[in-house]
Amino acid sequence: MHISQLFIEGYKGFKDPFNIEFSKGVNIIVGENGSGKTAVIDAIRLLLMEDEFGRTPIFNSDFNKPFGQHEASRSFRLQLICSGMSDAEMSVFLPWTDLSGTAKLTIEVDNKQNSRGRFKKTQWGGDAKSSFFEFELFDTINCIYLPPLRDAESKLREGKASRLARLLKNLNKSDRENLSIQGVTLEEKVKLFNAELANDSEGVIARANAIIRERLKESLGHTFGQSTLIQFSETNFDNIVERLRLFFFPGLIDRENEFYRGLEENSLGYNNLLYIATVLSELTSINEETYLKVLLIEEPEAHLHPQLQVKLLNYFKDISEKNNIQVIMTTHSPILSASSRISSLIHLSCTNDKPIATPLSQCGLHPLSLSFIERWLDITKSTLFFAKGVILVEGIAEAMLIPILAQRILVEQRRATGETNIPSSLEEAGVSVINMNGIYFKHFMQFFANLPDAADNALNIPIRCSGITDYDPPGAKIELPDNDGSIKKTYAKSKPISPPDKSGNHAVNSLMDKINQSTWARLYHSPLKTLEYDLSMENAKNCQIMMKIAAPLCGPKVCKRLYEKSMHTDCIEIRADNSLYLLEHIDKGEYSQRLASFLQRYPGRKFVVPIYIKKAVLWACGVSHEA
Repeated sequence: MHISQLFIEGYKGFKDPFNIEFSKGVNIIVGENGSGKTAVIDAIRLLLMEDEFGRTPIFNSDFNKPFGQHEASRSFRLQLICSGMSDAEMSVFLPWTDLSGTAKLTIEVDNKQNSRGRFKKTQWGGDAKSSFFEFELFDTINCIYLPPLRDAESKLREGKASRLARLLKNLNKSDRENLSIQGVTLEEKVKLFNAELANDSEGVIARANAIIRERLKESLGHTFGQSTLIQFSETNFDNIVERLRLFFFPGLIDRENEFYRGLEENSLGYNNLLYIATVLSELTSINEETYLKVLLIEEPEAHLHPQLQVKLLNYFKDISEKNNIQVIMTTHSPILSASSRISSLIHLSCTNDKPIATPLSQCGLHPLSLSFIERWLDITKSTLFFAKGVILVEGIAEAMLIPILAQRILVEQRRATGETNIPSSLEEAGVSVINMNGIYFKHFMQFFANLPDAADNALNIPIRCSGITDYDPPGAKIELPDNDGSIKKTYAKSKPISPPDKSGNHAVNSLMDKINQSTWARLYHSPLKTLEYDLSMENAKNCQIMMKIAAPLCGPKVCKRLYEKSMHTDCIEIRADNSLYLLEHIDKGEYSQRLASFLQRYPGRKFVVPIYIKKAVLWACGVSHEA
């Protein structure tokens, strides 16, 4: 059995009814800050009566309180549904099972405190709220919470809050002989050791005992004097293990104890891994019969370099399969999301203060698109799961130029409208530019729009996505040598001045209408040819600036020709010839970097941005509301 659904209403950031679906195995919740990822984990912990140390308190802050309102919600309701139950599990969880054969666990909490400061909580299993609730069923559930780690050393330090002590207590409870030595329990061993210390008349402990007693006798006399004894103070198991410390040695090689060091000498990342290993030991080593094993993890990437993050994720996948453990994880790491299967990812967004959960497995991706994206979803592209908006582009040139052009667009829009809430950059708007390295809109856009290949009733990620693509009109091709004469590039001969009748871009021809009819996605194309060509054709000054920037990057002959041509850009026919000549002789990546640097260095220099780029930027930033 596994948790299949979670319902939340009135709890923390969830004012309205909210539903999130989980699958068996590993579930990874991704999304921007403030979308409710932590609240989902907290809700499961509260339902399963599990927090880091076995307490489940309820606070005023647990009740939803919208911004600008004085009163919080009068109550909150949480419900967890478990599916995939075997006959044995259905028999055990019969008191929580409804007619459909799924187990339900529900909590309602009223926002009223009693004289002891506690909130009224009603808990029931199944559909009947009035039925007798069997708390004993929690003994068959093993839920472990791994919090976001900022200071793992404090979590492992000795004391009542020690996670190491908790592991040892659970191991001792399940199998007492694991912690015995030749038939003698740990408590008995400590008592014997204390007796040896006290009876060793030559030892420093016994000598210190004698000196303290003598001084007490001298200062207080027989009547008021007290006897003392120096020994290891704790003799019951729980108190003994609360005093134990974890030491480390770099590398998995057995060494003598004196080679081991304290955790304060270890790195933050490796202390986090030691803590994670301790928690996972608790989940996988206990032999008690459990029917539901759940591992809740928040941001496991803290202080871990990329290779360790991937290694840890693969380990979570491995223990999930081998030990039948359901893993529910939140992360802000593009590395972890890029290394996960699409079917494991759940996107959580907050649109108009209403959280929405979108399992990516339900986005209706065609199998070919799913396979394509999982191969291509590297760290850069996976940032789309953490953004408020997305701009998909074809290549490195667009990826470097669009953020700089967007700054000009947004500042101009703010100045023109007088609206001060318009962001001044893509970073401020929370928008990511995703370089697809090709015209792969039919694969990536399926997350945001139901394309022809999408499955019926497919879901969409509810954030704005715009695509920027070249028009690429068909025409005769010519091959020109690169500057060093060694590499050949292919360009169209045509010099379009007005929009051509037909595009050579299959995304424009086959997908544009469907995408632009969707709620969350738009596709915009250059009206003439390509990004660089259209930028140059937009304005005479644009063309002049772009040719002068290109000149130093080319050989002497081309450089001279570019400078000469840059003097004549007013006539549109000549500008078309110049723009094509420019396109034929630049390396797009290096040139775009130079142009972006120039535009950033001189923000006041006039440079006209084409309307299609402006529309794409404003749409992704939520400024445009075009149908």
